[in-house]
Amino acid sequence: MIFQRFAPRLEKGLILLLGSLFAGLAAGVQAAPLLIASAPLQLAQAPAVTHTASPEDVVRGVTQDVINIFKSDRSLTQRPDPERVLAIVNERVMPVVNFSRMTALSVGRYWNQASPDQKQQLMQAFRELLVLTYSEAVTYAPEATIQVRPGRYLPTDDDVIVRTLLQRPSKEPIPIDYRMQRTASGWKVYDFNVLGLWMVEHYRAQFAQIVSARGIDGLITVLNEKNKSLRQTPSGRP
Repeated sequence: MIFQRFAPRLEKGLILLLGSLFAGLAAGVQAAPLLIASAPLQLAQAPAVTHTASPEDVVRGVTQDVINIFKSDRSLTQRPDPERVLAIVNERVMPVVNFSRMTALSVGRYWNQASPDQKQQLMQAFRELLVLTYSEAVTYAPEATIQVRPGRYLPTDDDVIVRTLLQRPSKEPIPIDYRMQRTASGWKVYDFNVLGLWMVEHYRAQFAQIVSARGIDGLITVLNEKNKSLRQTPSGRP
């Protein structure tokens, strides 16, 4: 099954992925119609992330912001709702994620063969997949803390890795790393690593198998079918 081997690792670290840069979350991509919340989720003003903020500050600020949201509203964790999670992702996470690049790298060499409409559909389906599959893991939020490790890069570097530890009481820390690129609007995340597995590398192998057999439209169909299956499951998992 698509993504099956990756899911257990992602789920263990998901509160951080959702909280900071969970991939799903494409800058400029419209919300999937079937995931738009029926009632707007009221959120406090998000802390500003300046263009001059360091990569560590970006990760620390966004992750802690979202963890605080889930801590302050226990209804979000008592009955995980992908629609509400998506609203939080759109509000808090999208500004610091380069999801178009994340999707392009995941699709690999086939990305350049996709039309603009196919690229839009791929980004939307990919984001929806991530939200639907892992929204249940936000139940870990109230007990989560994030430790950002010191950077191992030069001030002039434009592509860096930010290393973090997700910590929960009486649990082993979970290492989660983020690949980030300097852009005109600040540092953006485009890949992440949970317990030694990089998301883009895994999805690229999965996507390549599908595209080689069924084409770009076939990949879009597979993603949409997976999302349809997940929407029919209350927990968001098959």
